[in-house]
Amino acid sequence: MDKETLVARARQWSKSQMETGAGHHWAHIERVVKNGAALARREGADELVVQLAALMHDVINLPKDHPERSMASTKSADAAGKWLQGKLDERRIELVEEAIRCHSFSAEITPESLEAKVVSDADNLDALGAIGIARVFEVGGALGTQLMNGDDPFCHGRDPDDSTYTLDHFYTKLLRLEGRFYTDSGLRAARTRLDFMREYLTRLKEEVNPALPSASST
Repeated sequence: MDKETLVARARQWSKSQMETGAGHHWAHIERVVKNGAALARREGADELVVQLAALMHDVINLPKDHPERSMASTKSADAAGKWLQGKLDERRIELVEEAIRCHSFSAEITPESLEAKVVSDADNLDALGAIGIARVFEVGGALGTQLMNGDDPFCHGRDPDDSTYTLDHFYTKLLRLEGRFYTDSGLRAARTRLDFMREYLTRLKEEVNPALPSASST
């Protein structure tokens, strides 16, 4: 089977299998595919492996509050590997499976191959920047969490709790993602997006705690 046909069939299969949810729908998949393609070219990774893994990385998509959430990437890897049997050589299938298994933050599996590192970085990039901010609040709304803690919204004196407060997800995960990038290209892109998120939080602090005019200026 030629590359173009395999990728087209993988896209069709993944789209038919994946259960969409807040923050994880087909637009997310396509962004990760694009991120992965750009990083693969810059880093010299196997572009076919990266593309296939990116297309199928969320084929088993469990909600963030599901008790087996940390197993979703392993379940997706197993499903993708079975579908690829007879369509791709075994070595590449193993690389696709590893890349899918290792992409998840909650799974806490460190990628070893370059392809797995690229897919992990491609997925994490979509959690950062302007699109990352949008996804945070989409997921928070779906889960019904409160927008922010009224007494300490920016976690200055308490441990963040994103199961209760949406804004806390910046502090439980997103601002810590810089340490989870494995390629130079991915890290550079991540730092740009993280700068934007920090600027957003600074502006949000100013709006949540506005400086009141002094009595002499009124």
